[in-house]
Amino acid sequence: MTTRDRMNDVIRRLTPTDASLLRELRLMAISDAPEAFGSTIQETAERSIEIWQHMLHPEGNPFFIFEVENVIGGLIGGLLPSENSVAQLVSMWVSPQLRGRRVSDELVEHVINWAVEAGACRITLQCTEGNVFAERLYARHGFNRTGEIEVRERDNTVEFEMVLDLNASGR
Repeated sequence: MTTRDRMNDVIRRLTPTDASLLRELRLMAISDAPEAFGSTIQETAERSIEIWQHMLHPEGNPFFIFEVENVIGGLIGGLLPSENSVAQLVSMWVSPQLRGRRVSDELVEHVINWAVEAGACRITLQCTEGNVFAERLYARHGFNRTGEIEVRERDNTVEFEMVLDLNASGR
């Protein structure tokens, strides 16, 4: 699936042939904002290329990238466990040079649309306490805090859950 929202901007779904690209983008994202991700650089770097390829199979959960003039400027993923209809928004990242240009809004909308098409009734996500920009982004799209929190063992970072009820949002 490819979407063109602006003349030279493309959001496209990664395929197994993009496994090295996904790995590279995740490493860039974690290097840029290590506190915002559940995985560490070491854990991410140690994953085999076969794991990255498996993650990108068509029947699997999608990862999308934002490209402008053939430069990749953002990444986002969606998860939809087969046993329920609650999707998850994961791996949200926009390169520093494209921040403030609504790239994050386009990526979030893309995952919301994917979740609706996939039949999800809600989308959840984890946001790091103190990441005001991310929380505002998600709130703009209708996400609200649920009151659930989790403290990561490795660094004691507090993450809170947010949810978007797709049925109530009229999507």
